[in-house]
Amino acid sequence: MCLKPMGEAAEDQFAEGSDNFMKKACLAGWLCGFWLLLALWPTGVSAVEGPSAESRHVAKAGAMPFNPRYLYPSSAEQFSMDWLTLPEERIMALTFDDGPDERDLAIASLLDRQDIPAAFFYIGNKIKAMPHIVKEMSATRHELGYHSYRHQQLSWLSAKSLTADFRQGKEVFGQLGLSFTWFRPPYGDFNRRVVQEAKDQGMETILWTIDSRDWAGVPAQVMARNVIRRFHPGAVILFHSTHANTLRALPEILQAAVRERYRFVSLAEWRRTVQMAACRVQGRGCPPAPVEVVTPVTPSVPEEGKLVPVSASVPIEGRVMPASAVPLLPSTVIRFMPDG
Repeated sequence: MCLKPMGEAAEDQFAEGSDNFMKKACLAGWLCGFWLLLALWPTGVSAVEGPSAESRHVAKAGAMPFNPRYLYPSSAEQFSMDWLTLPEERIMALTFDDGPDERDLAIASLLDRQDIPAAFFYIGNKIKAMPHIVKEMSATRHELGYHSYRHQQLSWLSAKSLTADFRQGKEVFGQLGLSFTWFRPPYGDFNRRVVQEAKDQGMETILWTIDSRDWAGVPAQVMARNVIRRFHPGAVILFHSTHANTLRALPEILQAAVRERYRFVSLAEWRRTVQMAACRVQGRGCPPAPVEVVTPVTPSVPEEGKLVPVSASVPIEGRVMPASAVPLLPSTVIRFMPDG
């Protein structure tokens, strides 16, 4: 029996070990490739959706300087809250998210006793579960808006899923004979695609300037104090009707608004006031004042020797209607200020 020198034996052992390592590595690589192929193989199940490549925005309540993109993103025009300087422009709008909820009726009752309008933003699948609340609320003076179908971050949805969300919401609301005018994205999360889809579905996107933070479970007195100290002309205040402390905080907030000479308006009137202020300050893009023309009296043939009254032959001068009667314009006439 011939023994190999120590050096040659070591080399053989190393070569054998290398062969075993390469075999295991190849086997592992083959298995990894196999599993990767299975993972990529089409199965009919859609991939997890993610945010689109475009810019994504989140509402910035109280951010300074004021940026209308985070309040009224469905308008690409310019506007500044500093333009609301007239006494009649000391307005604010109350909005309540995440309904329908049983508390909506109690909130509406409290506001109705003081002749105060508000907007309630409803979730589609909750409308389907509580149509009786929606029907009762639709009979009040309050506006009803859309808040997505399942309360998800809409900027993460594909274009197809986003369109489906709005169509589902409109369908369930339409079954009650109703339609939406205003839309608020859940979590204040939106991008250009979300705003455009809402506009394509006939809805204006509105966010907020004051966050009550009722969603954080703050006590009613703390909530009221935080909202009151942020009052400003043109404010849009965010509440959620699903929290008991919201209803408890409202009386103090309403009383403070009266003391500070504010009045609460609907979102429709809020938009109209914004438009008129922009018209007054900029001096352009103003809506033409509608003129009520009185039909002139048909002149009669005068008898010989008699004068015909002037009013019988000359049309009565048209009367300009007050600003409050000016029809609501599309949001595109508002001129927003640029960022910063």
